[in-house]
Amino acid sequence: MRGAAFLALVLFAGGASAQMTARVEEARAALEAGETDRARALFTELARSPNRREAATAVYHLATMADDALDFPAALAGYRDFLQRDPGSRFAARAQARIDDVSSHGEGDFVPLQRLERIRRDEALANSLAAIRALDRAIDTFPPGLVRAEARLLVGEAYLSRLNRLRDAARVLRALAEDTAAPNDLRSLAAERLVDARAGVGEERAGADEVRAMPLDPEVRQNAAVRARRARLRIAARWTLAACAALGVFALASAARERRFREVLRAWRRPLPWAQLAILTVGGGALAKVYDEHDVEPFVALGAGVAAVYLVASAWSVAMRDRAWARGAGGALCFAAALAVSFLAMDALDVMMLEGISL
Repeated sequence: MRGAAFLALVLFAGGASAQMTARVEEARAALEAGETDRARALFTELARSPNRREAATAVYHLATMADDALDFPAALAGYRDFLQRDPGSRFAARAQARIDDVSSHGEGDFVPLQRLERIRRDEALANSLAAIRALDRAIDTFPPGLVRAEARLLVGEAYLSRLNRLRDAARVLRALAEDTAAPNDLRSLAAERLVDARAGVGEERAGADEVRAMPLDPEVRQNAAVRARRARLRIAARWTLAACAALGVFALASAARERRFREVLRAWRRPLPWAQLAILTVGGGALAKVYDEHDVEPFVALGAGVAAVYLVASAWSVAMRDRAWARGAGGALCFAAALAVSFLAMDALDVMMLEGISL
């Protein structure tokens, strides 16, 4: 066994050294120094070398140079030539991977791929509104296939994440999600990002309606429906808290008018409700932190919000002590406000908690 392993190491080392001769290293050094023309001339000369592996290595590097220059037909031909010359090379796996990838993006004689890669490989262009718009306009001229799908995803993500043009993002991502020639995984991703774009302009329901009509993974449609439901609950919760705040202002004004403000202060100073509130929020947050390493911010926000609701409820109870029906109505509103605080705290700080209660 040891002898066989030693022999394999010797053969590998010999193969590697044959691929990295002094002339190959000279050409590689020129390429790394940015002397592209000189490197190409050296590799072209080496490709005619009688040393089979030296020539194959030169062909491989010429193919990578063509790849970098977006000359995909020449790159494909070079990679295939290289594999025929030296299929056992340590570069063989990389060459085969590029053959598979480039050949699967060959629609339109590689012209669409060149336009896409020119932007994908240049960070400045990928963040340029003018460049993204130009690619956006060109996409409709691309034939169906992977390049069109990936170009739409790139443009949609750029509009959504970097350029903050959410309606343009929704338009492009919807086109990708509806493109039956695109791979299913890209279509599902586009649908998810479409819902994100719609949410960014407060149109979660429209996003859910759009996704519902598409032949996508049911989970994508379900997630969109959940986000739309949360958006409706978010609006209802905010209106409930606004009504609760108005109730508090009215209660304090009524108490002051009827000279009951000191009673309100005494009600606020009762220790038992504060102790119960502390157990619910501070205690709950501490337990979650200790046993589950959970973030305590949702519990802090919940405590602050419910404390404010308690102040309103106490003031209303004092101000309306002679009107049972009013106390009941105000109590119901304050109960709804406490639920609204809970929802908004989880929605803003820990969505997983909402998922745990099927919201």
